[in-house]
Amino acid sequence: MRVLNWLLLLFTAMLAACGGGGDTAAPDIPVVGVNEFRRAVAGHRVVEVAVPGADGTRLATYVYLPAQGNGPFPTLVMRTPYDLPITPVSGFPEEHANAEIEARAEDVGWSEATDRGYALVVQVVRGRLKSDGVFSLFLGDEVGDGEALIRWVERQPWSNGRIGIFGDSASGVASLQAAASGRSSIKAVYAQATSPDFVGGVIFPEGRIKWEALLPFVLSQAADNGKDHDARLGLPAAQVAALKDQAGEALQEMFGAVEAGDPSQSSWWTRAITPDFPIASQLYPRWADLLAAGRNPSARAALDVTDRIRAPVLHVSMWHDFFQASAFNAFGRLQAARGDQKLIVLDGTHYDIDDPELWPTKPMFAWFDHWLKGEANGANAWPTVQYVLAGQPEGPLRSSSMWPPAGTASMALALSAPQRALAIDPAAPVPTLGGSHLTVGSGMEDQSPLLERADVVELRGGALSAAALILGTAEVELAVLEAGTGDIVVKLVDRRPDGEVRLLRETVVAQAGSGTLRVSFAPLAYRFEAGSAPGLVVAGASLPAYRSDLQTLAGTVRLGGATLRLPMAAE
Repeated sequence: MRVLNWLLLLFTAMLAACGGGGDTAAPDIPVVGVNEFRRAVAGHRVVEVAVPGADGTRLATYVYLPAQGNGPFPTLVMRTPYDLPITPVSGFPEEHANAEIEARAEDVGWSEATDRGYALVVQVVRGRLKSDGVFSLFLGDEVGDGEALIRWVERQPWSNGRIGIFGDSASGVASLQAAASGRSSIKAVYAQATSPDFVGGVIFPEGRIKWEALLPFVLSQAADNGKDHDARLGLPAAQVAALKDQAGEALQEMFGAVEAGDPSQSSWWTRAITPDFPIASQLYPRWADLLAAGRNPSARAALDVTDRIRAPVLHVSMWHDFFQASAFNAFGRLQAARGDQKLIVLDGTHYDIDDPELWPTKPMFAWFDHWLKGEANGANAWPTVQYVLAGQPEGPLRSSSMWPPAGTASMALALSAPQRALAIDPAAPVPTLGGSHLTVGSGMEDQSPLLERADVVELRGGALSAAALILGTAEVELAVLEAGTGDIVVKLVDRRPDGEVRLLRETVVAQAGSGTLRVSFAPLAYRFEAGSAPGLVVAGASLPAYRSDLQTLAGTVRLGGATLRLPMAAE
């Protein structure tokens, strides 16, 4: 299984290259002159600096300058929890995979940036690798540390004080929290497959736990926690090392069960999610704080930094990325407040975004060239929204002045009640099959294999007489005739003429007894073929994708019919 292999290889590599720490007493860092940089193999210049965070904690920071000139240069900044070299974004290939780049990881940098005349600053967040302190699991420290870094860059003679923030995935989370400092020197932001609302919008959506993302992330990242982080755990070094080994073994067991088709075979997926959860609580002092924040609506809202960003942002997302819904939310809020946001949506899953072949254009440097260098390249006049349809990765790239595009109209479709009730056994939960996830199989998977289960039913509508384009948010009103209290999984599907039941969207909603269940799905652009039948699949669970603190829904659930409302658009 590709994701399992990736996680295990990543964990093994991290364990082998576990980084250092250092003295936590951080004096004020002086200005770093150009003469302090050394020449890297690829021609650019590099220096490693311990830059104080908000509270003086020393954070490993790497600065890369163009091969020639003393600047000052416009400056691109990324903050990351990951090891170096950084993974290029915006459709560029990984340079450090090239045979001609033979350098220390810290020296590689990103020549696409420095060759274009940018200084590049990469800082490792606290508690990771060579950075001191305790890794906060994105619980707010990144905002203050990010602002401290931006203030430091503003003082440097090689920077002209025009700063761009960029990042993707977890690096994007940390970088967007730096952007939330609101410093006037931040002229533009590039946010790829990420979100400024990580805790509430991604890991704890509506208070539920995106378990397939959270648990593998904390277990797989344990090996790269810094020496200072580990020293602060108060455990013997041998015990810390043993816990990291156990984390790797747990990952192998977890994804072995996923690959076997029954995640519940691994107790790691099913055990109670508590403040003293094994391994996670022992290796991450902020684990209990993260759970408490995710389960508290006020705390989740306080950690959402979206409205604190004061710069134009180019948001790039994927239709089946687990950040997608939150990224759309951030774009919509910032566009309403500022009017200078752009959104590009490609087709694929979280890791597909690293495929250079997927990109019809490579927009990041044009974006920064306009906002940081003042080039009249028209980036500010790009269409507000550019997107391909889900299921059509090769385009064409469409455009709109807003999302959803103007001219959509809701079309109501009646769906017949399922022919039987759901019989839900909490001891045998429905496995996740497709959707928008981080570590388990994502995308528009055929749901037909699940329809033979007693705890999965389908609500069908009539076949379409002509192709239908939907652009926006589909909604459902579902009649529940009999049910207990707990979560239920509702999926928007396309029953295609060849019999495939293609998953388009999946969401988890709380059900309490009989009544009308109202569901809104994440935004989507998709074309139903003539002869296809839009409908629903309802399941008793989606493990390991989602967990909840609600009582597990069990027993009989009887559903009536449903009204499906699709945002229809003209071709």
